[in-house]
Amino acid sequence: MEGIELQAALREAQGLVGAKLAKVHQVGDVLFLRFFSPSGALALDAGGKAFHLTSLRPPTPMEPPAFCRRVRGLEGQKLLAIGQAGLDRVIRLRFPGGELVLDLRPRLGNAFLIEEGRVVASLRPGGVQGVEFQGPDDPLIGLGPYLKRAAAAALGHPPNEGEFRRFAAELLSLKPQGFLYRSPQGHLASFFPQPYLGEPLETFPWYWQALDRLLEERLSLRAAREYLDGIKRALRRRRRALVSLERESEEAARWEELQRKADLILARLHDIPRGAARATVEGFDGAPVSLDLDPALPPAEQAQRLYARARRLRRKLEIIPARLRELQREIERLEQLKALVEERPQLAPYLSGELIALGVLSKERPTGRPARPRQIVIEGFRVMIGRSAQENDELVRRASPRDLWLHARGVPGAHVIVVTGGRSVPEEVLRRAAELAAWHSQARGERKVEVSYTEVRHLRKPKGAPPGLVTVSKEGVIVVSGEGSP
Repeated sequence: MEGIELQAALREAQGLVGAKLAKVHQVGDVLFLRFFSPSGALALDAGGKAFHLTSLRPPTPMEPPAFCRRVRGLEGQKLLAIGQAGLDRVIRLRFPGGELVLDLRPRLGNAFLIEEGRVVASLRPGGVQGVEFQGPDDPLIGLGPYLKRAAAAALGHPPNEGEFRRFAAELLSLKPQGFLYRSPQGHLASFFPQPYLGEPLETFPWYWQALDRLLEERLSLRAAREYLDGIKRALRRRRRALVSLERESEEAARWEELQRKADLILARLHDIPRGAARATVEGFDGAPVSLDLDPALPPAEQAQRLYARARRLRRKLEIIPARLRELQREIERLEQLKALVEERPQLAPYLSGELIALGVLSKERPTGRPARPRQIVIEGFRVMIGRSAQENDELVRRASPRDLWLHARGVPGAHVIVVTGGRSVPEEVLRRAAELAAWHSQARGERKVEVSYTEVRHLRKPKGAPPGLVTVSKEGVIVVSGEGSP
């Protein structure tokens, strides 16, 4: 983000001044600050060179990084102010116990915790250099290469300094909105319309919502790469297991041969010399049969061992087909998940529950740790959205029988719970909750998405079912769009 873009995002974030810092999380090089009274969250994205309000709640590491642990010392404190160094790419958040500085000017962005004028922790090695927060608000400082290209495209010719200043002043006077465009470098978020980039892929009431889409995509791409690596490893393991099982099946098919050999040894005990390594005896059909023997064991004991091995192989032969079918089903499903993550990486976080069930991922959180689903309020109704299969289960377990449950039909996705408190849910609340269920599902981006809804009392968790799976005994269906963020 360039200086004027940061100014637009900062204006949207001013509503959190006075709020108390509730929790700090770090995902990769992104610091998430969650506030209450009023509630909201900020994303300090050093790697993506961005700062903005956010509604994202990505899965967080079980062990917070060192920088995150230091910043958590600010939890419980009030956010006194959010400021920008003129129109430069530096943001400062002031708390009674310290300051957070997000410096997006270097080639690699950085974040710092400052106490009593001294840097006590940083996201990356390095220090704050040359930051003057009382500097002049020169509009030209806020115009970087991208916004200068936007000015040239809007004017149709290379602007002079006066035209650059007028363009910057016009941008600073606009009320920020969200526009998502496709560019040769990937998706691009803008707080003002840019017709020369073509039709926007999506529009939003707020700039931060478009920035959220970019951040979600970036975080999902990281998760997608990790998930793809895990899926490929799981496929290799299962294919090796399949080959091994097929060999075991061929070996197990010899159980009858071993049993016949044992029968023959017992029937011809008197014809087999003790300590012989090989003996030729008359077979049951009268033809001579050569037997390979262990000279260290009596023939009768060898026969009993052959019987025991034949029984084991016979039992194995009975269970191998079911395991082969299970492996083939798992390979087929993993191939489907691989193709899905390659095609739509933004869905990776919503597949974690199934990947855990398949053994691709380890459990995200220790057993017993309470779920922290995303929560929003729609016309006075609290709406909760699961972020993983485990959270989906937890939402249903904690919900009241009369709460409303929603889920996109026939595709993986989040459970959405509307906490009713015994009240009837208005049509508008139902529709917006259904849009949330469509958006947080594999059907995101489709023009029409069917969403099931029912009271929680009509749900049942089958015994032994994987995390996030429920059956519905009675449901309604509403059709909404999955194209736009609700």
